[in-house]
Amino acid sequence: MAKNMEIRVAFLPELAGDVSEAVCIVIDVLRATTVIATLFDRNCPAVYVAPRHDLAEAFARKQGYVLCGETKGLKAPGFDFGNSPCEFAKQDFAGRRVVLSTTNGTKATAMVAKARAVFLGAALNRMTVALEAWRVATELESDIVIVCSGTNGEYTLEDAMVAGGYVEALVAQGSQWNIPLAADSAIAARRLWQNETNLLRGMMEGKHAQYLGDVGFGEDIGYCCAVDVNLSAPRLCSEQEIDSIAYPVVLVVNPASL
Repeated sequence: MAKNMEIRVAFLPELAGDVSEAVCIVIDVLRATTVIATLFDRNCPAVYVAPRHDLAEAFARKQGYVLCGETKGLKAPGFDFGNSPCEFAKQDFAGRRVVLSTTNGTKATAMVAKARAVFLGAALNRMTVALEAWRVATELESDIVIVCSGTNGEYTLEDAMVAGGYVEALVAQGSQWNIPLAADSAIAARRLWQNETNLLRGMMEGKHAQYLGDVGFGEDIGYCCAVDVNLSAPRLCSEQEIDSIAYPVVLVVNPASL
């Protein structure tokens, strides 16, 4: 008899542990994973994520892709776009592949890339990503680890809150024959989600959201608080798999291939 699926939350990527047999959902709600969902909503055919700006720039310029990313929340020097979902929401990316490098979210993705499957989730595509992660984890008989990106190696309130929303959505998929187990970390995150009825108000208590507001991205914070309005389920895949994944995200890590 197969063991019950366990759902746990890593409040920082460094706390994820060995995820080689798990399905992961990476969250960087302010703002990388929200941006990725928005790019797919704006007809982007594929997103490449890089853990370092130099890798992103070399790869994007060689391939002729759109280069996007930020340093300390602001558009990185020489990049085509920054990391503002509101800015991307006004663009049409049909036929335009994007390379994204950010301070936290793309690094977190690279750190758990060896998981059996990696999805990138935000508040706005919570239910779609949760359902797809549940389906894949059930097929693979794997646990699910929700990985919060944090900010500069520190816990962030907004990622933990949204992680709790994912726990709630995942647990709801269970049945009397398949009841998932929730680790203490998942229970804690779920209570954060359930105890704050206004996601924007909750996020704005956090230091990172306050910083983004101070540097001019208050509109982004409101955008990132929308829940279940996006139908994309971005999934990390190899270059060879890119045509078989509905919302493909490819990791750029090998300088020798540039």
